[in-house]
Amino acid sequence: MLKQAFILTAGNIISRFLGLIYVFPFAWLVGQEGQALFSYAYVPYIIFIDLATLGVPLGVSKFISIYNAQNDYQTSYKIFKKSTIMMLIIGFSMFLIMFLLSKPIAYQVLGGKTKLINEVEDVTLVIRVISTALIVVPSIALLRGFFQGFKMARPTAMSQIIEQLTRVLFIIITSFFIVRILKLEYTVAIYFAVSSATIAAVSAYILLRVHLHKFYKRLNHLLKRSNPPVEKPTVHLFKELFKYALPIAMFGLVTSLYLFIDTMTFNKGYLLRGGENSEIIFGTYAFEINKLIMIPVSLGMGLGVSMLIYISESYTKKYYKSINKQINKALQTCTYLIVPIIVLMMIFQQAVYSLFYQAGNTYGPNVLLSYAPIAILLCFNHITSAVMQGINQQRILLISMTLGVSLKYLYNETLITSLGYNGAILATTIGLMTTIIVNLVTMVYKIRYNHFFIVRRLLVIFGINIILGIIFYFVNFNIIQITINYYSRMYCFLFLSINALIYLILYLLISYLTGLLDVLADKEFNLRDMILGLRNKYVTNYF
Repeated sequence: MLKQAFILTAGNIISRFLGLIYVFPFAWLVGQEGQALFSYAYVPYIIFIDLATLGVPLGVSKFISIYNAQNDYQTSYKIFKKSTIMMLIIGFSMFLIMFLLSKPIAYQVLGGKTKLINEVEDVTLVIRVISTALIVVPSIALLRGFFQGFKMARPTAMSQIIEQLTRVLFIIITSFFIVRILKLEYTVAIYFAVSSATIAAVSAYILLRVHLHKFYKRLNHLLKRSNPPVEKPTVHLFKELFKYALPIAMFGLVTSLYLFIDTMTFNKGYLLRGGENSEIIFGTYAFEINKLIMIPVSLGMGLGVSMLIYISESYTKKYYKSINKQINKALQTCTYLIVPIIVLMMIFQQAVYSLFYQAGNTYGPNVLLSYAPIAILLCFNHITSAVMQGINQQRILLISMTLGVSLKYLYNETLITSLGYNGAILATTIGLMTTIIVNLVTMVYKIRYNHFFIVRRLLVIFGINIILGIIFYFVNFNIIQITINYYSRMYCFLFLSINALIYLILYLLISYLTGLLDVLADKEFNLRDMILGLRNKYVTNYF
């Protein structure tokens, strides 16, 4: 499970890293106003992707894993072929709906105004341009779900990387050419930037079709030794598929709704607050900082996707002890790897922001400080929701997610009016915590999940990082009192690299001495044996 999760996570992280690369030159070229305009199109686009895919990709993944476990490969392949046609029809329909709703959405995101910094016509156009990608994206998602159902993570990871690489290169090249060479307005660069979604989607689709063609030889072998297919009409198979898919669709949709609610209410909340520069703050919050935070969150997403397949299989075979072990392994691994990143982001928020973006933005470091802890909640939300799907508690998951997003919607505008961007972050925290708690309570009740066991482990991990974080903060800013030139990216990079390396060494050493590494790896680590093993492997063989 962890091997597949890390392949998916590696693809996700590389993809997001590539996505982060374009952010820097793109931000320098178009400014916060351009980033806000880009987000106005991109966030609704994500919502429409969730509606277009209907959860079918992961639903197909779960459907295939269940029937493959019964050695019924013919039924697995049958539902995949039928879903291919359906996804093309749905994708085209969603493209038309988003295209037609572009103007009402544009008015809403600008707080009911025809112009703040960006004009309603510009917002309308970028939404229409990005909507064309919806024709292709559902088919891509279905192919990824098919491969994941067969426990093949590599095609998904590679397609994500190729898709993002194509998108990044197109955005950087066209933006530079339009703004620097042709000296045109940043709005023209945004029009081309959002069109990259369609171009990148086509490249990913071609790659996945190539992988599918290569897989046919193995697939034909599996189909020949398959058990006789279940005697069910296609309608009944689709009914079963949507039984798995719709809760997954709601999960993806509800997760995207958090940022969509911010997009639709952020400017309005700031107008009621009487604040200025709402679009600049929103560009920083929804585009710049969100990109940074989603890098560690990729681990939780990868673990969640991988867990769904394995827990579905274990639950079908009634291996409840195995499910408990998989849940604990995922939560521990996720927390152990993500919390240090969050702590370093919070301690050195000014240096982190200045490294990736432009120093001097008064909002960026403060937003990063407030937003960073959300990463662990997003990861726990992905993992616990995947468990709920795997143990067939889709109805309760739907209730927990709806409750969480409803609280976000209920409090968001009021909290933004009172607290600014911190209000949006607080509303997100309330919503995510509600969903996670309901999921955990359900897991305890349905599969006798031993939550006391994992709580002790997580408290140790949090405790180690809090102590290290306090020490690093006081050493850097109170004892040594380092003066940092935030306008030098090289200085910020060296400063962060040195601190991160020392933090990593101390973190691993403390984990080794406390036995935490033994627990995470399910085996005893002996430092002397490890050193001797490395010497025997490399030094002895060399001589």
